[in-house]
Amino acid sequence: ETASRLEKTPLKLRVYSSQLLGLDSDLVLHGGGNTSVKLRESNIFGEEEDILYVKGSGKNLATIDEKGFTPLRLYHMKKLAQLGNISDKMLVNEQQLAMINPEAPSPSVEALLHAIIPFSWIDHTHADAVVTLTNTPKGEKLIQDVYGERFIIIPYIMPGFKLARMVYEITQKVDWKKYEGMILLNHGIISFGAEALESYQRMIKAVTI
Repeated sequence: ETASRLEKTPLKLRVYSSQLLGLDSDLVLHGGGNTSVKLRESNIFGEEEDILYVKGSGKNLATIDEKGFTPLRLYHMKKLAQLGNISDKMLVNEQQLAMINPEAPSPSVEALLHAIIPFSWIDHTHADAVVTLTNTPKGEKLIQDVYGERFIIIPYIMPGFKLARMVYEITQKVDWKKYEGMILLNHGIISFGAEALESYQRMIKAVTI
């Protein structure tokens, strides 16, 4: 009922579904994880832009509000992923330049990863059930046994530009519609969807399995 009421205000809906995830300690221990939504908005010149609203760094999903999300120009962010290599310090600087609200919190270090995934709604958690499987020598095989071909599997690499670039390279010829999300080995799980409910249900279903 609450979600239905918020459908016409997608940022409020993003807050609501983020809080649902954040309140489940099996998904996001100590408020970790991050979420995002991509929206089309008009700027001061009346020009339409695609804006990525991503959880601000250090914000707690369980208590996050609209001001806890950082709006970034999606075009600028996606162009960054096309660069062969930049330092994480440079990535932080470029993300600051992509912000449309200088008073917003610093964007998550994984904002670039959210930018290159071609879905409007993205949920990323460090679910205990998933990490328990991935953090083993046979983690990749265990994940394949559980999920089959429904999730893209990404080898472990530190979050930041290198992770986003790896995902960018791995998924260049991927048919995204075949997948419900992504498993980041030794890290966590990402679900995505065209709608908030789709992404949320995929997350809950995957972790429950």
